[in-house]
Amino acid sequence: MMPLANTPHSKLLCFDKNTAGTDYIVGDIHGHYDRLMNQLSAVDFNSDCDRLFCVGDLIDRGPDSPKVLGLLSEPWFFSLLGNHEYFMLSGLKHGNSKHKMLWLQNGGDWIATSNPASWSAWFDQLGKLPIAMQLEGKDGKTYGLLHADFPADNWADYADFNQEELETCLWSRRNYSSRSDHSVSGIDYLVHGHNSTGHEINGQSEALQLGNRLYVEPGAYKGKSFILLAI
Repeated sequence: MMPLANTPHSKLLCFDKNTAGTDYIVGDIHGHYDRLMNQLSAVDFNSDCDRLFCVGDLIDRGPDSPKVLGLLSEPWFFSLLGNHEYFMLSGLKHGNSKHKMLWLQNGGDWIATSNPASWSAWFDQLGKLPIAMQLEGKDGKTYGLLHADFPADNWADYADFNQEELETCLWSRRNYSSRSDHSVSGIDYLVHGHNSTGHEINGQSEALQLGNRLYVEPGAYKGKSFILLAI
């Protein structure tokens, strides 16, 4: 397994309240660069003062994975490590043949038409992505971001997570599948992607709330509009 514990991935990345602009959280982008840019334009996103936080799965399944990876060089864009980035690093960089095969079967085949000269920079950027982030919202609430799940009852427990628990943050669908409505203490909201909810209100994609968890992946790779959660 690709190591996660005691690496940059395991560090909790914290952000203070954005007093100059608006912070947005978006679900899995999956290579849909143009659709994301169009929706950001529609909300008058200002890259001079606004920030965008992605819960992971930048790549695969969509048409422009390299262009989405290019967002990692933008000072206004921040992302978690998703399971698809994990596959790419484990399979392509670290040589795990099983993960490479699974990655290619699940949308990673775009790599065959990419420029290998770009791979080293991508590996470097993806190798620094955290599994968890913490944001302070203008509403005075604290938001914890993890790609898939949080396998504990208190947010402070993240500091002691081992390899298995960190992998659970990337992969698990347990709480979503059981529609668990329990709340995690020590944090106001947890925000997840990974699970395609298809949740809509009046024909518009909306975050699905279970307990104090917000699921913000509506199924963008299936053609749904992104959810841009302003905090």
